[in-house]
Amino acid sequence: MSVVTFENVTKRYTLGQGRGSLRDAAARWAARLARRPIDAEANVLWALKGVDFEVERGETLGLVGVNGAGKSTILKILSGVTRPTSGRVRIDGRLSALIEVGAGFHPDLTGRENIYLNGAILGLSRREIAAQLDSIISFAELAPFIDTPVKRYSSGMFVRLGFSVAIHIDPDILLIDEVLAVGDYLFRDKCVEKIKGFRKSGKTLIVVSHDRNMLEKLCDRAVLLHRGQIVHQGPIRAVLDEYYTGKYRQEERHVSTDVIGQAGDHVGNRVIDILEVRLLDADGRPRSRFLSGESLTIQARFRCNQAVAEPVFYCDIHSQLTWIIGTNTDRSRAVASFEAGQQGTVEMVIQSLNLLSGSYHLDLGAVSHAFAGRPYHIVYKAATFEVSAGREQGDGLVHLPHTWRFAQSNPSSHRATLEAMIEVDR
Repeated sequence: MSVVTFENVTKRYTLGQGRGSLRDAAARWAARLARRPIDAEANVLWALKGVDFEVERGETLGLVGVNGAGKSTILKILSGVTRPTSGRVRIDGRLSALIEVGAGFHPDLTGRENIYLNGAILGLSRREIAAQLDSIISFAELAPFIDTPVKRYSSGMFVRLGFSVAIHIDPDILLIDEVLAVGDYLFRDKCVEKIKGFRKSGKTLIVVSHDRNMLEKLCDRAVLLHRGQIVHQGPIRAVLDEYYTGKYRQEERHVSTDVIGQAGDHVGNRVIDILEVRLLDADGRPRSRFLSGESLTIQARFRCNQAVAEPVFYCDIHSQLTWIIGTNTDRSRAVASFEAGQQGTVEMVIQSLNLLSGSYHLDLGAVSHAFAGRPYHIVYKAATFEVSAGREQGDGLVHLPHTWRFAQSNPSSHRATLEAMIEVDR
């Protein structure tokens, strides 16, 4: 029996549409006075177009596709955050959404008070919340801090509390949108086990993730979305194989990072300014998502504000858990000198990106020397990227290409060899 049904669902957004303020009204009035032609369709974004699918009770469905394909829009419609423009949506059962955990928390209230507030938002009575209170606090591992205002919580504590509340409402249908990409790895493992428990108990799950390993472990079927439409649906591995062929990823939009305006923290005396960082595939196209084993070129454009002799550029790559690699131009014996005002580019080429599926970021910098040199310009989190795998790769940090082999011995010949050895010993 279907507990979730989408019938010819569409969702239409109008880009740049104001919320009815006096400023918006003045802008529209000025446009009419100037008699500027208005192309209504030019500002229309169809997030979903004619989407049809069903989810059976006890089934786990994965939603996959590049960013902007419509996955999160489906979850927002299911959770009531937004309504479809047309079509019919049917939900049979209590639903809980792990989309933006802790979204209903008030920063000035304590963790305990926010449990009651968030539980009420999710549809629980005060008595139901009280019955689950100890379990919620225990799962979140926040007993010593539960009567502290959540504005003093770290981001990890905040996520743990929000996740714990959401999973304790005992939903019939659970929506999960990349929520396990945050928090420390120990808590993520505990969350995965909790979700597996939901699945074993016959609950219905709808999961959005870029992590192939997780999708294969949790999901029975998947729906592949592209530009708001379903292009493939079926068994999880078949859909993921279709998605990871790359023909849908190639159209993913990616803009190079304006380091000065968008990246993380900066340090340095700015003798050299790093202006832009781009991640390129083997064909020189900017990308933010790669398949494990593909080539990756990290390209940085820079400007020298004074003459610099043989600066050293370095790059560190990090996962969410640990530091993966650190390297620099000095190790590669790559040297060059620059005049004041001169611009240049430096590239680090990784022939085979043998990383496991996951999210990664890189720190990139220019220093005077490889060891204890003066920092010219260091940009933390200069770029981020995703790695996906075409098949199960195992666990750990990196993928080392390998094969397994078996060899069988003939029992009779083995026995003959042993007898010969015994005879010799005699």
